[in-house]
Amino acid sequence: MSVNLLDLFKDQVSGALVKNASKFLGESSDNTSSALGNILPSLLGKVIDQGESEDGAKGLMDLLGKTDDSMLDNIGDIFSKGSGSVNGLLNGGSGILSALLGNKVGGLVDMIASLSGMKSSSSSSLLKMAAPFLFGIIKRQVANKGISGLMSLLSGQKSAVKSALPAGVGSLLGLSSFGGDLVDKVTGKAGDVVDSGKKVVTGAADKVGDVGRGAVDAGKKVVGGATDAVGNVGRGAADAVGNVADVAGNAGGSIMKWLIPALLVLGGLSFFGIKTCSPIDSAADMVGDVASGAVETVGNVAEGATDAVADVAKGAADMAGAAFSNVNEAAKSALGSIKFAAGSAGSQMMDFIEGGFKGDGKVTFKNLNFATGSAAISGATAVEVDNLAQILKAYPDVKLSIGGYTDNTGNADANMTLSQSRADAVKARLISQGVAGARIMTKGYGAANPVASNDSAEGRAENRRIEAAVVK
Repeated sequence: MSVNLLDLFKDQVSGALVKNASKFLGESSDNTSSALGNILPSLLGKVIDQGESEDGAKGLMDLLGKTDDSMLDNIGDIFSKGSGSVNGLLNGGSGILSALLGNKVGGLVDMIASLSGMKSSSSSSLLKMAAPFLFGIIKRQVANKGISGLMSLLSGQKSAVKSALPAGVGSLLGLSSFGGDLVDKVTGKAGDVVDSGKKVVTGAADKVGDVGRGAVDAGKKVVGGATDAVGNVGRGAADAVGNVADVAGNAGGSIMKWLIPALLVLGGLSFFGIKTCSPIDSAADMVGDVASGAVETVGNVAEGATDAVADVAKGAADMAGAAFSNVNEAAKSALGSIKFAAGSAGSQMMDFIEGGFKGDGKVTFKNLNFATGSAAISGATAVEVDNLAQILKAYPDVKLSIGGYTDNTGNADANMTLSQSRADAVKARLISQGVAGARIMTKGYGAANPVASNDSAEGRAENRRIEAAVVK
């Protein structure tokens, strides 16, 4: 009877990987375990599907040949040896995922995150960690058995994988080798998935509705007050203009009815020394008063808007300042001995702190380099990450979002994977310097949001960057 690879992975890898990965990623053990439980059959399902053909099996053998299965002997060592060791694991996993899943990596990451409750960045990293261990286990099972041994091993896994495969993954990854059984499984669970989706959507809609209704009510009060003020002004202007129009209209329609009596009255009033003015003059005065009031009202609104913007800006600064309010005095004192390079991420962060937290709290690493096409941080340039770590240790409540970017050359999916790996590498370095993993979030953006033109080498170099932003 063929060995069950899912059970073998659970026995040899799952416990240690969940324990170490959850701490590294800043995720709960339950979420990490749930994610891993979905990752393993998903990856193994794709391996089985590819191993159905001899050419596919040859490709798998090439990947197995590049896999270092010695990592299975002591998983804890990989995480205890620091960021360099973890980065090696992540890089190896990235290569396997790229070859195995191609442009479907992102879709699987999102699905695993949704099923487990993990952040997408954590789901991506765990996927990269799990892949080398799975291939290490397969490598040991097919040692010296060649392609036929691999194909036989994988064929014996189908039943176990079918029962463990998350609904929807087969369609996402195109697992054609599972045939009708897979379709039946997915179809059978479709109703449950829809019902669950309805509950989630309904709950989300209720929460959004509550927030929306609160915002609408508050908005109605503001808009209602403004509308009343503007309406009163408008009605005053309309009434004044209407009076003028009535006078003019009546004049045009039946001038003789009032002209002679009016002249007699005006003449009589003049005879008695009473000063008179024309109806047009009075109307003009009224319109002028209304216009002045309208201008004054608009001026007050504009002034209020300016004050509101200022209040928002001050509020953002206050929020950022609050994150920095808890200070580790010993660590802060140590910052005085650090010489931050001009323009470095540490220098930018210190300017943000000392400048009263004005701006968006975003810094860009200027002196941080990676090996070409790799997430391995180049030697001495890691000091820029280390210096930022010292600032974070001085302010233990501050959280950062690390974003990785590439230029637009090469494959878009590969760039996305690389940018995520580099952001993860920075996180790993910060953790190795004593910053808690739960304080750091990461996301890869690939070639999105360029800061310079990709038409020149200089512009592409600027676009290949790592940014860190204070999470307010």
